[in-house]
Amino acid sequence: MMETGYETYSPGEPEELEPTGLAVGVRLGLDRLKDLQARLELEVILYFDEDLARNSTLDADFADFRIVPVQARPFMPLAVFLQAMAEHDPGFADRMRREPPAVEVLETGTIDRYSGCVLCTKPYVKGLLL
Repeated sequence: MMETGYETYSPGEPEELEPTGLAVGVRLGLDRLKDLQARLELEVILYFDEDLARNSTLDADFADFRIVPVQARPFMPLAVFLQAMAEHDPGFADRMRREPPAVEVLETGTIDRYSGCVLCTKPYVKGLLL
């Protein structure tokens, strides 16, 4: 995900996610979430700090951590997390296939991004790595 400062996160249940079963409270393997992200073209924001994940909003967190490099934040897009893990832990991909870490879905919604004066929307999932 490329941050431009023109994004807003609108919590709610996007219609695109209803048939998938992705809803608040659902727990699923990180591998399944990765597959859903690719298939449904949704954005997954993965949190590592439970208190922050449960008690803050994506808008506030992106504003609060805007000067912190993406890889140093207590949350990041799933694609960035998987890339960082592959670079720093060569055995991660194999472990993920054998025993994928669990993720709890904390929120679903829509990202509203502006490209010039054009509004682009995309579903998102906010998840906590357990």
